[in-house]
Amino acid sequence: MKKLINAFIIIGICGLLACHSKTTEKQEPVKQNPAPKQPVAEQKQDNHHEHVDQMAFVEYLDDGDYFQILARKGDSTFCFINETDNNRDLNRGDQIQVIWKKGTVTVPGDNDSEMPALLLLSVKKLGDGPVTSFRNTYGKKLKYTWSTDEEFTTSYLNKVYQLTEYYLTQTKNPLLQAAIKKRDQLTYSIESAERNGQQYRVIGIAPVGPNGSTIVQWLYVGEEDGRIYEYDLPQDKLIAFD
Repeated sequence: MKKLINAFIIIGICGLLACHSKTTEKQEPVKQNPAPKQPVAEQKQDNHHEHVDQMAFVEYLDDGDYFQILARKGDSTFCFINETDNNRDLNRGDQIQVIWKKGTVTVPGDNDSEMPALLLLSVKKLGDGPVTSFRNTYGKKLKYTWSTDEEFTTSYLNKVYQLTEYYLTQTKNPLLQAAIKKRDQLTYSIESAERNGQQYRVIGIAPVGPNGSTIVQWLYVGEEDGRIYEYDLPQDKLIAFD
């Protein structure tokens, strides 16, 4: 398995923002105001050579100064400046072909200084990944809730939803595997917790039964590094989910 959110990011922010938003079931993404015009990435003449690679899609990074796409090839993670593809129809693990070249981007607020970047020229889907296959076979939306003390952006809630979906495609938890096979409704909760001096976002996943739902798997997501851990209740320890 792959680390879900432990990627080297060339520019931009992978952090999580906060806003007022509350819902109990994943629906179509909430429409937001058009994003402000993004800074323009520049291409150096001596970096005109195009590269073509096949990779696995990880996620879209749209919270920084530049729209970006994160992808993996083997053990390497690549972050591409994405100014050519406005679609958001790729799911984690989908196989893609990317055409890119080296260039530079300006750093807003830093005297317009330049830094190296990988500029995406085009991206094409080649095959379904585990999340796409899961959606096609499971065929239901996941439900979710969170504490009234927490405030999350729509973008962050979507990230957690996609992370949870990906975990369900890889889980070894027999209760979750059985629920997925029977296409039982699944739900999860989102909360914050501190453990051994570290801050985590905690996701509790549960099948929904006739008598309600009981959480059968806890996931801990590191606030600083974004790494995912399964909580082992009998041993009271976190196990890295790779």
